[in-house]
Amino acid sequence: MTQPPFFFTSYAGRDADSELVRQFHARLQQEVAIKRGVSASHDGFLDTDSLEHGARWRRDLSQALGTTRFLIALLSDDFFERKWCGREWAVMEERMRLAGDPEPIAVLPLFWVPVARELPPSVAEIQHRTPRFGKAYRHSCVVDLMRGDRPAYEKLVIALVDHMVRKASAPLPEMDATTAAEFPPTFGLSAKPEPADWETAAPVHQSKADLYTPRGGPFVSPPARANGSGAPLSGAERLTLVQALVRSPVGLDRDTWNVWLVSVRQMIEPKQLSMVSDDGQLRNRVVSVVNFALAQKSPKVMQALADALDFWGDEEGVAEVRLLVDKAVENWPAR
Repeated sequence: MTQPPFFFTSYAGRDADSELVRQFHARLQQEVAIKRGVSASHDGFLDTDSLEHGARWRRDLSQALGTTRFLIALLSDDFFERKWCGREWAVMEERMRLAGDPEPIAVLPLFWVPVARELPPSVAEIQHRTPRFGKAYRHSCVVDLMRGDRPAYEKLVIALVDHMVRKASAPLPEMDATTAAEFPPTFGLSAKPEPADWETAAPVHQSKADLYTPRGGPFVSPPARANGSGAPLSGAERLTLVQALVRSPVGLDRDTWNVWLVSVRQMIEPKQLSMVSDDGQLRNRVVSVVNFALAQKSPKVMQALADALDFWGDEEGVAEVRLLVDKAVENWPAR
């Protein structure tokens, strides 16, 4: 890519409507080119064949995700079951957080088809239906407008692009492709696990200096929000905590996982961990527990993640878990 894509279309990747997604993406790209002109960034990124194209294409996808200005999220029930959709959402959410207050608008969700399930909290808090997109969309979805109400569909596209063009001037921090590719997803952990055994889930080691390293610069502390309500850990630090837990005795086998999880549960009673933390691939279970801890009003659950490792002393990963948990507790925002 010669320049970062102006927008990134995120969708569930279903055979039944993939051609409609392509048409919608192409129409958005055309309208952006009309409004911004050929001298400005107007290209969009649509991932249609990442598995067929192989590793290089997936690197291009991560690069696009870490540098694009807007994420167009096409919501469907399947969207929330896809881990890569959850990762795309999480990356953009983290980039918005790092921008500080006021957070720039970077995620634009649209009801691609009707959604029957309850929206995840991070999705529900964003306004999905707005008068600027027209009355028809308030009671319908993008696919139905495309096929049954062309004037209303055109009104939505034009209004959406106008909104993007107006908001594009607010800066949005970039994320390097490696971090974007491994960023813990916000949702989608119930999707089918990746083909990997328990033992093969262990990631590469990271040093303390790698906790947050912006592209082209040395280690720095992640930017805090202007009102002091920044997250306890940056996205890179959260990823490092997940990796440290996987390397720790928690990741040895099912028995040590169960012992650790029982200890955590005993320490945080009466609060209960989400049941999803008991199922699926190791790394997904660790991610779900870490996300659950970070979502709490107090650092009690986060502290328990480290305290439950005391039985194993200074075995691999334990010291790094303690370091990151202590940092999170110290930076815990008032909620």
